[in-house]
Amino acid sequence: MKKLLGIVVLGLLLCANANAVVTNFKKGTFHEGDVYWKHRKITLPPGKWESVERWGWSEGFWDAGSVTLVQYTNNYLTTAFSFGEIDFKARYQGYIAPLIDEILYHDPHDGCYKRSEYTLLKLYRKGKVHNCFIVSHNETYKELYRPDDSESKVYSAVLRKWIKDRNIKLPKILLCTEGVYYAPIVRDTFYSWSYCIDPETYGANKGKFFTEETSEYHPSNINNFPDKKKFMDDWIVTSAKLHKSMEVNLKAKERHKLDFSEYNIGETNEIKKITSDSSLTEEIKELKKLYDEGVLTKEEFEKAKKKLLNL
Repeated sequence: MKKLLGIVVLGLLLCANANAVVTNFKKGTFHEGDVYWKHRKITLPPGKWESVERWGWSEGFWDAGSVTLVQYTNNYLTTAFSFGEIDFKARYQGYIAPLIDEILYHDPHDGCYKRSEYTLLKLYRKGKVHNCFIVSHNETYKELYRPDDSESKVYSAVLRKWIKDRNIKLPKILLCTEGVYYAPIVRDTFYSWSYCIDPETYGANKGKFFTEETSEYHPSNINNFPDKKKFMDDWIVTSAKLHKSMEVNLKAKERHKLDFSEYNIGETNEIKKITSDSSLTEEIKELKKLYDEGVLTKEEFEKAKKKLLNL
C-alpha cells in the first residue's frame, strides 16, 4: 500500500459515471467541484486543488493509476488528497491474492495490522476480501525524506520535486486516514486512498513536539494533552464518515462493511469538514495569511483564531 502525503478533504463523494469525460489531471492543472477519475465521479471539497502527481501503467494482467491533489496557502501545504486503483484481470486472481496479502499484512514498515503509531485500525478480512481503515499521525519530513523503508522513498519522488521547485513549506505533523477496499466479488479492482490534514490549519492548538514518537498525537502520549485528544477524537469521526462514504460509493457488500456504530454516523454519502463549517476553515486560513505577512502579531493571531473557534 502506497502511503501518500495527503489531507483531509472532508467532502469527497465517488460514484459511477460511465459516460463522463475523464478529467485531465496533468501536473499543474487546477480543479474544483466535480472531476472524473476513469469511470468514477469525484466531488472535491470547496476550493481549488492543484494536481501535483499523476501516474499510470499497464501490464499484461493489470492497469494501475493514481492522482494526488493539494491545497496550500502562501506556499504552506495545508491539505492533499490521493486516490488510486489497480484493475486486475479476473483470470489472474490466483497470482494476485498472495501479493495483496504480502503487501497489506507482512510489510514490516506499514500495513493493515496493529502498529504502535496507529491511533485506530479497523479491518475486515475474509478470503480474498480486504477492507482496511487506519487513523494515525505522521512526521511529515520523515515520511518524505527518511522513511523507515528506504526503498519507499521512490514513491514520493515526484511530490518531493514539486515541493522543492515551488519552495513549499510543510507541516511538521499531519493527521491522516488511509483506506483500502478489495473484493473480487464486487469488482476486480484494488482501491486505496489517503487523506491528511495539518491540524493547526484546521483549528488545533500549536504543538510542541514534532517527531513521530514524541508528538502529542501519538497514542502513548495523547491522554496527557486533552485538547489534542479531543481534536483526534473529532478527526476519527470525520475519517469514519469518509470511509463509510467510500464503502457506499464503491458498492461494498453489506457483509464487508466495517462497524462504525460507536460513532453514530449511519449510512451516509456526506462528509463534513472537521471544523463542521467550510467558511470557518477559510477564515482561519485568512488569519494565518495575515500573520505570515506580518499584519497580525502572534498574540493577535492566536486571540482571533480562538474567538472564531469559540463562535
